[in-house]
Amino acid sequence: MHNIKNIIFDLCGPIITIDVNLIDKRLHEFGITCNQPYRKLYDLALTKRFEANQMTTTEFCDEFRKILHTNISNEQICNAWNSLIVDFKREHQLLFPKVHKHYHTFVLSNSDVVNAEYFTQYLNQKAGFDFVGQGFDEFFFSYKIGERKPSPKIFQHILDKHNLIAAETLFIDDCKKHCLGAKEVGLNTIWLRKPTDICELFNNDGTIKL
Repeated sequence: MHNIKNIIFDLCGPIITIDVNLIDKRLHEFGITCNQPYRKLYDLALTKRFEANQMTTTEFCDEFRKILHTNISNEQICNAWNSLIVDFKREHQLLFPKVHKHYHTFVLSNSDVVNAEYFTQYLNQKAGFDFVGQGFDEFFFSYKIGERKPSPKIFQHILDKHNLIAAETLFIDDCKKHCLGAKEVGLNTIWLRKPTDICELFNNDGTIKL
């Protein structure tokens, strides 16, 4: 891995911290009585279908209401859906523009259109500068590609679009199965396991410790 020229980062975990229990908390505030509403939606693959752009936001909200037996509005659903962010550390805000000076950098996130739009806005607002633009060549969200990690197709999409050589590309994710999917197309991978922080992988100047 000493010839790395490109780095693809997972978003949720390595860059921002999320907790889906916060979605449940907000939904309970809206009157939903199901104990673990997010888990119920996840187990029925509604979240995966939305992340793969197999349904519109309206269709997602309609199925959401049917599954959870609720009549809350689309706006309330989207509000709850975007309540999952716990933290975006200042060290992370400052790290990625430095890394970008040395490598072609990308984000690859399994995100639906609701979360993706919110994440982009949140990152720039929280950082106080164009974090997305200054830190990366491109953000890739699964809903725009129609594939989800760990499908090898989603990694190949990035390689093809930016003419990247797999052996020169590193993928960093906190999910083991996503790393295994990346390896299928020849990417180098780092499985970022707790309590390791993403900053620990890089030197002060933004170069990676390999």
